[in-house]
Amino acid sequence: MTIEEENEENVQEESKEKEKISVYRTPLFTKLYATNLRVFRTDVDFRIELFNEKFESEEETVFYSDGIAMLTPEAAKKLMVELTRAVEKYELENGEILVREERKNCEFADE
Repeated sequence: MTIEEENEENVQEESKEKEKISVYRTPLFTKLYATNLRVFRTDVDFRIELFNEKFESEEETVFYSDGIAMLTPEAAKKLMVELTRAVEKYELENGEILVREERKNCEFADE
């Protein structure tokens, strides 16, 4: 097989139609809005805790958790891939998303 034939075969494979899927929302479906989050893992899964409210005092900063998503390792990896793709597209269209240092360098009391 020549290089041209191999390249044509690769293009044909890539252009195959992706499997179409549908998404149905159950009666338990809810929307959560997060202004901050914490990602951690256990020995079996990855967890993303979603925060919306933050209150600061002289002693500490308190986040109120609205929910937690628990993902299998495979689902966590897929989330990373999909989120990376979505953020890159957003930044191409809207410019770089800046994250303040205090948001990057926070340490939770139970860590």
